[in-house]
Amino acid sequence: MKKIVLLCLITLGLCFGSAFAADDTVKIGVLYNLTGAMAAVDQPGLHGMELARDVINSEGGVLGKKLSLIISDCRSNLDSTATAAESIADEDGIVAVLGLNDTDYVTAAAPAVTTKGLVFITAGATMQNLPYMYGKNFFMTAFGDNMQARAIAKFAKRRLKTERCFVGTDVSSEFAKTLSKYFKRRYRKYGGVVVDEVWYNAGDTTYPLPKEGDKPDLLFMSITPPDAAGYVTEARKAGFNQPIVSGDGFDTPGLLKIPEEYAHSIYFATHVAFDNPDPEVRDFVDSYKRMFGVAPESGFAALGYDTVMLLAQAITRAGSTDTEAIRAALSATVGFKGVTGDISYPEGVRVPNKTVDIVRFSNGTFSFVEQVSPN
Repeated sequence: MKKIVLLCLITLGLCFGSAFAADDTVKIGVLYNLTGAMAAVDQPGLHGMELARDVINSEGGVLGKKLSLIISDCRSNLDSTATAAESIADEDGIVAVLGLNDTDYVTAAAPAVTTKGLVFITAGATMQNLPYMYGKNFFMTAFGDNMQARAIAKFAKRRLKTERCFVGTDVSSEFAKTLSKYFKRRYRKYGGVVVDEVWYNAGDTTYPLPKEGDKPDLLFMSITPPDAAGYVTEARKAGFNQPIVSGDGFDTPGLLKIPEEYAHSIYFATHVAFDNPDPEVRDFVDSYKRMFGVAPESGFAALGYDTVMLLAQAITRAGSTDTEAIRAALSATVGFKGVTGDISYPEGVRVPNKTVDIVRFSNGTFSFVEQVSPN
């Protein structure tokens, strides 16, 4: 009888201990493509989130509780993304869901999260219509495609002094189509001419190039990271040595695959240049190196970090993990100091006003060129 009582007490102790452990944790759902073609984009984002979690927990956590990341791999597949989102949204105790860096994957994940009434913050997707598609609980950490398109179009026209632009777009990507639309509009507004527009689908064996006689002095490639090195290499092999510009789809270590003789005059807009002298950037780079043994692979690492920090600050200001309280605190965010720039949400808008960094890639080196203000 004593043994039975003792066993019952031990069992109850374990159960209560688990309950107490759960009560001492703030659980955040995380969705990223950690395997497959998009892993090179999303894995740095997860590392950034893990770094932020460790920093927050080392400083006492959130509301006196440890922050816990509940991570799910979307496997670079849209159906798997939808399934992962449904599963994580059903997880007991999840207070918000974060992650994903591409618009197509976000559109696959968002319905399952937002219909559950949870806050969803996309770390890196940039299609600025996303918050309006998925309602008041949906927020973006990154700037919108309209902002980065304006920045790179202005840079290409005025700083690079170009007049005639060729545009190649991946029509299988909502991100690429949206970025292309806004870039063409802005480049024309600044006085440039789009001499030709061509389209392809990711996975095609060849990339479309300018027609003979078009004579562009600029190539704009609106594509996703897996195609960046291949498209540049094919254009350079064909003799097109003009400057090449793009958006944050070029912010990928994949550019290192470009043969050295072709890796010149390449510029792109992105969220942060890691040689930017800003102290926030320097501290992040140093901390990332200490934790993972390598420098941040792309701006998506910093976006992951900023997303967790942004949410943690909102929960702290709300004084609660209640969804409506978190949503209200996020909506009221003004002047959040992130690695990727200051984040403020204008009233009724859940896309932040942020700076855009222009980066040059040449012979294996990424270097900061200039920062473009949101105004």
